[in-house]
Amino acid sequence: MRLRRSASLAVALALAAGLAGCSESHTPAPTPPQVQLINPRSFNTLDSADYQSTLEAIREVRLSSEIAGRITALPVYEGQPVKPGQLLFTLDQVQQRATVNADAAEARKNRLNAERYIFLNQQGAVSSKERDYYVTQAIQSRDKLNASLATLAYKNVVAPIAGYVGNLNFKLGDVIKPGEVVTSVIDNSRLWVRIDVPGELGDRVRPGLPVILKGPDPRRPRAMGRVIFVAPALDKERQTLLVKAEFSNPDGSLRNNERVSATLIFAQQQVLAIPQQAVLLQAGKPFVFLAVSVEEAKKRLGRAIEPEPLPNLPVAIQVPVTLGTLQNGAFPVKEGLTAADTVVVGNLAQLRSGLSVQPATAMLQPAAGMPPAPTGALPPAGAPQPAASGAAAPTPGAMKAP
Repeated sequence: MRLRRSASLAVALALAAGLAGCSESHTPAPTPPQVQLINPRSFNTLDSADYQSTLEAIREVRLSSEIAGRITALPVYEGQPVKPGQLLFTLDQVQQRATVNADAAEARKNRLNAERYIFLNQQGAVSSKERDYYVTQAIQSRDKLNASLATLAYKNVVAPIAGYVGNLNFKLGDVIKPGEVVTSVIDNSRLWVRIDVPGELGDRVRPGLPVILKGPDPRRPRAMGRVIFVAPALDKERQTLLVKAEFSNPDGSLRNNERVSATLIFAQQQVLAIPQQAVLLQAGKPFVFLAVSVEEAKKRLGRAIEPEPLPNLPVAIQVPVTLGTLQNGAFPVKEGLTAADTVVVGNLAQLRSGLSVQPATAMLQPAAGMPPAPTGALPPAGAPQPAASGAAAPTPGAMKAP
């Protein structure tokens, strides 16, 4: 009886072991995580500094009358384009025209008297002293007429330069005093910004350095200009160095008194960069995963890989890297990668060294948020300045040097 029970238990254990073995053999292999694969790309990094400033028209003329009067004509409107010599406003001229007419009559009378006494003196009928008296009167009345005509000219204020009419500070019929600014004429074709550079950076600033005005898209600046002036001395109180940069504005997209963010570029260099999504932080240190062949993975790990990687799929290998400061969604790479490496982007938390990965998209395409490959570099100092407005970025995805 005891032998029969022992045999039954042995059979039951054998069946249980067989069933367990069958269950283990049918466990499906884990599905490789889907990732995106890219190559590090070369970018032009900028050693630069940002400053808030205000655009200033290089040519802006504030117009006022040199005499008092009532505005009787105002044939322009704000923002109107004007040419040199075009009438902007006129003051009441009735009284001044009367003065001019009176002075003109007096000058004409004195000139005739002077001519008469000159003739009589030549004939010996009058002395030279009498002649000189009337000649002097003629000269004085002529000068008085010229002064009256100049005063009358002040009543008509014209545009001294080509540009656009600014704010009109007075209306038709208003009485203005001498020196009160009625309007201004602004030429926006060329503008500059004033930049206060800290004194400790003064030795790095020189004429010809590029300056970029930032736009809504950080990879596409609004305008590019050059440093045209560096002050010979620091501001005594603030210990800053005044720098002026000039910008061409052929299409008028930039405006006088517009607040802008200006980037002064001290230097630039080419470095590799990877998107932010490719970086994994562990214990405060940055790592990336490389996608390599099975053979390369075993060589890098120095051991066999368990479980065995799936055939025809790349294997993820975690490697440490040294990165610069994040700029425009990408990190400049200081150490740890080459342009030939294939970097994994996405699902980093699911990865470990030796795990097979499934490329989710075509191999070696830029990851989401990765700036496009650069198409050029900033021109060297002294090169012809490009058009300001709508200029393409000199280096799409350019980043400040760390």
